[in-house]
Amino acid sequence: MIQGILRGKRSLLFALLLLANCTSKLPERPIIQYSFQDLTWEQVLSGEVNWSKPEEMKYNFGYWKRFVWVKFEVINPSESPSQYILDIESPWVDEVVLTWKSLGVVETSVYRGKDSHTLKEIPHRNPVFLLDLLPNEKRIVYLKISNVGILSAPLRIWTRNSFFGRVERDYIANGIYFGIISALLLYNLLIFISVKEKAYLFYCLYLTTLLINYALLGGFFKQLLIPESFLNIKPYLYTSVNASLLFVGLFSLTFLNLKKLNPKLDRLILGSAVAIGVYSVFSFFIPYHWMEISFIYTFPYFILLLVSSGIYSYWKGVKSSLFFVSAWVTLFVGVIVDSLTKASILPTTTFGRYGVQIGTAFEVILFSLALGRRLRFLLEENISSQNQLTTIRKDLEIARRIQMRILPAEAPKSDHLSAIVSYLPLYDIGGDFYDYFDSNENELGIVIADVTGHGVSAALDSSTVKIAFRNAKGFMHSPKELMAEMNRFLCTSLNARFVSAAYVYFDFDQMKLTYSSAGNPPLILIRDKEVQSVECPGLLLGVKPNFSYEQKDLFLKKGDRLLIFTDGLYENLKPNEDLYSILFPEIQPIVGLEQNEFHQKLLDRLSAIRTILKDDITLISIDIV
Repeated sequence: MIQGILRGKRSLLFALLLLANCTSKLPERPIIQYSFQDLTWEQVLSGEVNWSKPEEMKYNFGYWKRFVWVKFEVINPSESPSQYILDIESPWVDEVVLTWKSLGVVETSVYRGKDSHTLKEIPHRNPVFLLDLLPNEKRIVYLKISNVGILSAPLRIWTRNSFFGRVERDYIANGIYFGIISALLLYNLLIFISVKEKAYLFYCLYLTTLLINYALLGGFFKQLLIPESFLNIKPYLYTSVNASLLFVGLFSLTFLNLKKLNPKLDRLILGSAVAIGVYSVFSFFIPYHWMEISFIYTFPYFILLLVSSGIYSYWKGVKSSLFFVSAWVTLFVGVIVDSLTKASILPTTTFGRYGVQIGTAFEVILFSLALGRRLRFLLEENISSQNQLTTIRKDLEIARRIQMRILPAEAPKSDHLSAIVSYLPLYDIGGDFYDYFDSNENELGIVIADVTGHGVSAALDSSTVKIAFRNAKGFMHSPKELMAEMNRFLCTSLNARFVSAAYVYFDFDQMKLTYSSAGNPPLILIRDKEVQSVECPGLLLGVKPNFSYEQKDLFLKKGDRLLIFTDGLYENLKPNEDLYSILFPEIQPIVGLEQNEFHQKLLDRLSAIRTILKDDITLISIDIV
């Protein structure tokens, strides 16, 4: 799988190199003169303009100018009429008005960004104009270019054939770029569906906004989807660009794991990303000029913040952050070159003109490589976790079998009673415990206990309770002495853990029950369909070694039903209500049922009102026969 991913990445890198090659062969630009004077067309044509000196590279006029006059010459050196095409590589420009004099007649052509494109017979994403020249004609062309935001107007003059060849190469180059982004989007979306990792979700959202950004910025959205629309794309462009920063910020947080490494840095990036996201919503209300100016500052700030975070994460041991940092450095170089080109500090070259696109393409490929590396680590961690989980499950199964051997194999049996036991641990094993002595047919001692806590540790301590109970067998006829003996043993055997317990001794010669409790819930006696409790207070076992326990006597008769249970039976059922208000209403309607049906019905009724099981449950129901 990893080899397949690497082969895919190499193919994308090859495509990107082809993209750069497709956009590298550009014709010479015309030498222009320009002016920022606020004049009418009549004044311009009459020569009242103070033009700049002739320049070849000056096509970017900054962020503060709203319009510029441009003048240049077009020469037809052939002996026959020729048709040229003027291409202005600024699809986002608001308005371009072209004027020239031909045979003493002033001709004008207008392009407006909200309108459909000028050349009906040549649909194109940029403003384009047809220039028909006579043999050996030299014509002076005047342009007034207006735009809110960056004022950029790279001009190219093509012959008709060369223009169509250029359009074909341009579509190939941009098709490769959009193909790279789309392929990465689909690939990582499928991975997200499989692994449900948030980093992949935010990365896919980032790729989606990138596609929207360059579809709007490059003029493809309007040319291919809404060619006849009067829609102004600028608010949508600024919203999409800022949304890209939001999603890439969220992606960075999940990818770099900054919440654990540095919570303050995590909050700074999150706050910045959310602020940019909120700002994007207001793109429809803030003037375009200020949106573009603000982006000049927010974009480098956010990139530097993320690059610094990536370096910090790598320093802290997140090795995949190296791809992250490399991706941002690549984009940062592209943005710097693009910005310096727009400021006319660098000459207009292919990399300068398409710096952001090329940098972004390399960036998303490196991000994808980083995510692939992250996925490999996740898979390795998942396999390791699965192996550990399997081992734990095997250990729990062994522990469950051991605990089941600790508990009696069957319920107490006697000619004088019928007993049913339900043992329901919260997890695979639990901290509840029960056992009994049956020295002869006319006496029986039953103990029930609940070790504080749940799970493996409580289950291990329940085996200690069994030892304490068996060691106290000599006191089976005296519940209070048996409780005291167990307490002394457990005070020295348990560490910071306590036990609630109850011991019931049956003497069938006298038909008497003797009962002692150490913090266990009271017995419930059902006699003649009346429900009552038998209480005996006592301190939890393991707290105070010399504590003296009490015991209570109860004479029995045939038909009595006794319920002995741990507190998990009724706790967490109804908040702020005691045992009696919870259990008695559930017991009373079913007191007339046979023992088996009564036992199961009681558990079912309590389960129906229990929202979540939070403790082990042990219930022993005994019928005197």
